[in-house]
Amino acid sequence: MDEAYSALDPLIRVDMQSVLLDLQKEIRKTVVFITHDLDEALRLGDRIAILRDGEVIQQGTSQDIVLRPADDYVANFVKEVNRGRVVHVEAVMTPATTPVSGKPTVVAGTTVEDMLRLLSRDAADEGIVVAPTGDPLGIVTIRQLASAMVNAH
Repeated sequence: MDEAYSALDPLIRVDMQSVLLDLQKEIRKTVVFITHDLDEALRLGDRIAILRDGEVIQQGTSQDIVLRPADDYVANFVKEVNRGRVVHVEAVMTPATTPVSGKPTVVAGTTVEDMLRLLSRDAADEGIVVAPTGDPLGIVTIRQLASAMVNAH
């Protein structure tokens, strides 16, 4: 799909993106989606490739691209991204070395933004990250979450 949603207004565009994500989960087929909208690529893509002059400069997950840009070109490309909506808590957590409980808990894959919202609501300084099975993976603090939202470049 080449620039499939570029002419749509923002509300319809988000709705259509959601429909595509739901459809992709249902049919479980690869979709090649071409866009110049980085936020759209980060929302829709399991794997993203950034090209310059027809050459792949970097490919990887949204987390790879945003957290570990391959060069200054990619770093400049992603500098305005809302990292809170892209970075997942497990990318910044401290692995659990002892059993933990009694803190707000989220499943791995939760965004930094959603975790901050939860901690703010519960007036907590840190939370627990668990696997889909419920096994604890780590602890994440407000400081780690805030650092993840700031562009290091």
